[in-house]
Amino acid sequence: MSRSALQSVKAVTTKSLTETIIAQLNGASRIDAFEAAKEIWNIDGKAVARQLIETLKRGRRAFNRAAAAYATQAVTDIHVIMALESTVRNKSEYPKVRGQAAEALAHCHRKSTHDLLLEMLRDSSKEVRFWCAFALGQMRERKAVPILRQLMSDRREVRGFHSVAKEAADAISEIERREPGRRCRWCVRHRRSR
Repeated sequence: MSRSALQSVKAVTTKSLTETIIAQLNGASRIDAFEAAKEIWNIDGKAVARQLIETLKRGRRAFNRAAAAYATQAVTDIHVIMALESTVRNKSEYPKVRGQAAEALAHCHRKSTHDLLLEMLRDSSKEVRFWCAFALGQMRERKAVPILRQLMSDRREVRGFHSVAKEAADAISEIERREPGRRCRWCVRHRRSR
């Protein structure tokens, strides 16, 4: 088989695999949706960015949208970041989806994301507060410390994890162990000012 024929077969196989993963991400099973989200890490995430955004915005069920938010951690694309920010802001979206979007933003974001997550620390949803605290800790955002200290009295627990108070304390620990002069690791790696 010629080199170009092999490349054609590979392209068709990759497209077929991508379509299968996206269909599974939007499927009726929560487990299958999150397994598909994990598979995004094994393919070119940029190739599925548009489909991930579509699922994040219009997935059939909340768990499909949450799985799409989880999968976006494998994609560094401004359109994905904007869709995640929009999801975190969307008070009509399920809190678990909004929280998953906030968690994803810890790994891929832009300068304005820091301010959005700071604002969302005061959200009425414990899931959103929890994951915003996590993200800001990962970003090592010093501006978050005063609000995080206030959240240390929030004993509401996020199912499968722990209390908002513990997450706020963990975030403060992460921020305070930051070396003087160091910025958000992701922003530094991607040469973004903060």
